[in-house]
Amino acid sequence: MELNFVGLVCPMPIIKLKKYLVENKDQIINVELLISDKSGLKDIPAFCEQSGLSCKLMANENVIRFKIQN
Repeated sequence: MELNFVGLVCPMPIIKLKKYLVENKDQIINVELLISDKSGLKDIPAFCEQSGLSCKLMANENVIRFKIQN
């Protein structure tokens, strides 16, 4: 599953990720999260750690790509 939040400024990607997690709370989480806001480089991993999710930075270019899993 790919969640494309390119163009959104933090905290919107986190809010939308949180909504996705609530809607899929009984599912295995395995998503690629795409963002463009550089502040997400710190915010997304911090949120994932707080939520008990694995978060790996896959690319840090114009589009920042994270792999998020539970």
